[in-house]
Amino acid sequence: MPWPLPADDEGRLALAKGYPFPAPRRSYLFAHGRTRPIEEAHYDGRTPVIAHGSNRSPQQLARKFAGYDDRDGEIPVTYGWLADYDVVYSAHVTNYGAIASNLHHSPGCHVRIAVTWLTERQLDRMHATEGVNYPFGRFDEVAIDKEAGPGPSMTEARIYISRHGCLQHDGAPIGLAALENRSRAYGTLAQLDALALVRDRYHADEDLDRHILRNIAELARRRALIARMAAEAAPSHVPHFSVLDEELSDR
Repeated sequence: MPWPLPADDEGRLALAKGYPFPAPRRSYLFAHGRTRPIEEAHYDGRTPVIAHGSNRSPQQLARKFAGYDDRDGEIPVTYGWLADYDVVYSAHVTNYGAIASNLHHSPGCHVRIAVTWLTERQLDRMHATEGVNYPFGRFDEVAIDKEAGPGPSMTEARIYISRHGCLQHDGAPIGLAALENRSRAYGTLAQLDALALVRDRYHADEDLDRHILRNIAELARRRALIARMAAEAAPSHVPHFSVLDEELSDR
């Protein structure tokens, strides 16, 4: 595990239920655990990586990059509207108990995502935190209207896409209610409701908090649950995505 989980049940439940975690309303510079104006950011030598879930949140960046200093302690986070895609739930459970996000092609839809601008060292760290669930790759022929950063638009970036596909309800993927969207084709759920949906589907006899805590504590159980979820998932559909790197750690 690349970053430590809370030791107490209350902290673990708050982490699982809090996904994808609070984020500022506008683009910002993450700097050594704090947020600063995006106007102070520098982008030279950095790789743009789309953040469609928790990586857009300074809370999550603080967990992942604790102890980084100098230039590697700063990450520009710029928002933008991504055309013809939606952010939906992945068909897996993270090691901290949340139902994580995925990207899915949805013509006519626009979703507000973030772009994290990472140094080489930061990118290596991000790979370690994404683990086996999220292959990393190129995302070409995209259309992102950026709210900050170099240039007004972006046509290519890097991204992590779930290998487990998309969680479904009533035969369709489920959008993340926490992310702003225009012309969304799917229904949405908040994280707590997505957790309850998975509990009801696979462990209906369990109290929700117990279900979450057992998924965190019991690796074999979590892996078995992910296998069942993935078997019933909609395949990830992300045209123009090509894998560049796959990690072998567990997330």
